Amino acid sequence: MKIEVELTSRQLQAFKILQDRETTELFYGGGAGGGKSYLGCFWLVYSCLNYPGSRWLMGRARLTTLKKSTLLTFFEVLKIFNLRKDEDWKYNSIENTITFKNTSSIYLKDLFLYPADPEFDNLGSTEYTGIFLDEVSEITEKAKNIAMSRIRYKLTEFNLIPKMLMASNPTKNFAYREFWKPFAENTLQKYRRFVPALVGDNPFISEFYAENLKKLDKN
Repeated sequence: MKIEVELTSRQLQAFKILQDRETTELFYGGGAGGGKSYLGCFWLVYSCLNYPGSRWLMGRARLTTLKKSTLLTFFEVLKIFNLRKDEDWKYNSIENTITFKNTSSIYLKDLFLYPADPEFDNLGSTEYTGIFLDEVSEITEKAKNIAMSRIRYKLTEFNLIPKMLMASNPTKNFAYREFWKPFAENTLQKYRRFVPALVGDNPFISEFYAENLKKLDKN
């Protein structure tokens, strides 16, 4: 499928990595305003349209937060693709799924570590073609690993490899240890990539938003 869309140079770099045959884990971000959620949503829509019958996961620590933030960006991306609600795609707010006319689907998932579900059984045994995790600063390493183990749906049929895109603002959890630190030390493992993206890398964002960020404290 061909579509004209504007991506930042960082988003384009990340998108190309998402199409390669080597990287299975990509971490994108490092600051507010870098277009993290937009990239993840764009990748999911693009993939659903290009691989009919595929199945994807969009996750965040809290499902309620995902619906109030990432999902809104997702709906905006659907408009960019000129896709019509209830004709080209349908959203089921009860089952938390988005289904496309070509039967591709996206599952919205809560990945918070609840004491009552330490093994993330809420993910079930569902298999996915690929996964986008937004704001992994709020997600545990165990949640990420269990989600990664679910990426195997129709990979051979589509000639794909497992792909997980993770996006986040600065964090000191597993993302720092497994991506940022090795990236800075040039020891990042071959199957992992890190693409830094800050507000200054996004020419499409409001200048007023960028200026407002500069007025805030360091944290």
